[in-house]
Amino acid sequence: MKFSGDSTWVISSGDGGTFALFVRDALGISTPTADSIPRLTPPVPRLTGLLYPPELVQDWDRWWRDCSSTGHGREPVGLPVELREAYQQWGAFTTPENTRRRDDIRISFSNSVHELVTDLEQELRRRPVFKLDVVQIPVEGQFWRRLKHDRVLVSEELMASRNVIAPLESVIRDLAQ
Repeated sequence: MKFSGDSTWVISSGDGGTFALFVRDALGISTPTADSIPRLTPPVPRLTGLLYPPELVQDWDRWWRDCSSTGHGREPVGLPVELREAYQQWGAFTTPENTRRRDDIRISFSNSVHELVTDLEQELRRRPVFKLDVVQIPVEGQFWRRLKHDRVLVSEELMASRNVIAPLESVIRDLAQ
């Protein structure tokens, strides 16, 4: 989804890496990288009895880095096939209620973005010029992380909140310089 006020700025928002986070939660993967990101919501049931190589745990960090920087990545070797079906059954993206909720979150976020850019335009006395990629993830709490100069990771709870303005403003100000 793109939020653009005019030809000088654009913010794109999309889901990224949710399957990787699902695998982390379903298998109970614990690494410093994996542990630095809150758990998915709705909670993912822990899957036991699945066979996977120990290297999958270490390869998960690489997979997550790829997903969070490009939106996709090569899945780890040895990923149990049962995880795909469990992901579909988890239903966080497929139910009409969740689709409506995600759309409502993006509308609320779009309103916050437009308000922020309008205020910044008045302050700068010019249209800000920037591009920002927002990776929306369904994790617990109000979570935010800047991944690259023009890419941020944001929880859906924070996107729906007015609290998103403070971190968003600092990033947009930096990009609009």
